Amino acid sequence: MKKNDIWLVIPGYNESQYLDRVLQQVKKQTQNIIYVDDGSSDRSVKIAQKQLQHVLAHQVNLGKGAALKTGCEYAFKELNAQAVILMDSDDQHQAAELTLFFKEFAKGRQLIFGERAIDHRMPLIRVMGNRLVSVVILLLFGNYIPDIPCGFQAFSKQVYQQLAWEASGYEVELEIAAKTAKLKIPFVTVGIETIYHDLDRGMTLLDTIKIVAYLINLRFKI
Repeated sequence: MKKNDIWLVIPGYNESQYLDRVLQQVKKQTQNIIYVDDGSSDRSVKIAQKQLQHVLAHQVNLGKGAALKTGCEYAFKELNAQAVILMDSDDQHQAAELTLFFKEFAKGRQLIFGERAIDHRMPLIRVMGNRLVSVVILLLFGNYIPDIPCGFQAFSKQVYQQLAWEASGYEVELEIAAKTAKLKIPFVTVGIETIYHDLDRGMTLLDTIKIVAYLINLRFKI
């Protein structure tokens, strides 16, 4: 797969603090960028419009899953993309690591997950939460997928049609992982680095309970 056939989809909600820097860094790697604003009340849309040709905007906040679907549908149907890479807009992914995904697509890979290193830079609560989610996916769907909440991932048009998520919020990554495991879609992982901002506290106990309940419900739906 050629690099020009791959489009980057970046969802955002009130990310004006980081968005300009993120887009500047991403543009050093590719010009195929779609920003999807999910009903922001700050300057996010104006910031994106100054730098990008393809800026989509929800009038109201619909959730990350809805924003990703808007971006993917636009990429595949309007821009004839053959694959997309999903990347967050909050400056917690390194734009330079997009090359890792491009290289995997060049090898013929169809589904690629970013996997953050488990070291002292990852808050303990995130380590525990990430591992728990992966174990629950394994128990319910029969396949182990590391670092499911990462958000830095990529897939071909064919795989997107298989994933076809319904989740509108942040649970989208859980549904993608669950369907990957359930349908036994082949995937590879690439090691990435992630920046943790001071206000990023990770999952709470209540979040974890909600996630497990959501996955159990998914088990009987897909």
